[in-house]
Amino acid sequence: MVVTMKTSNFYGILAACAAGYLGGSLSSQIPVKASPPQVVRAAKFELVDASGTPAASWEIGPHGGPHINFLCKRGVVGVDIGVFPDGRPFLIMGGHDGKRRIVMSLDQADKPMLGMGDERWESRVHLGFMPPDTIPYSGWDHWGLVFRAFGSEHPIVGMGTINTPANPAEPFLTVSGRSVR
Repeated sequence: MVVTMKTSNFYGILAACAAGYLGGSLSSQIPVKASPPQVVRAAKFELVDASGTPAASWEIGPHGGPHINFLCKRGVVGVDIGVFPDGRPFLIMGGHDGKRRIVMSLDQADKPMLGMGDERWESRVHLGFMPPDTIPYSGWDHWGLVFRAFGSEHPIVGMGTINTPANPAEPFLTVSGRSVR
């Protein structure tokens, strides 16, 4: 079967194409910009993977500070970055079991501290400022590296510097609770 086109149909199609080309070339080429939203508000933002499973969240924590969680498999927090309610920043890295392995934060006087632990206990190693038991502590200036045994707050091995009135940088080294000189 052969289909033939009338000459008038051919000229009609050609005229339509020419009119479309001419109209497009004469039209305004100014792009239209959408105005960005001024404020986006939400109580929680979630990032989900292709299956819809949460992979990260950004929210106000149970104690009032904002933080971002990045989740490992099975919804366990792998990394938590945020600010405590009093304004101090923190970074926490957790193991696959959900227990803290690395904790980095500033204390109330903005002095840095790094803590490390394992699956049995979070407070195995402390590096940085060594705060006293009471605050305020304006003249306190103790810095060091401390290793603790499972379940103990007392260092097994520790070294660092202590600020004293007589010597602003007096070193210390302790092994099993005994000072080494």
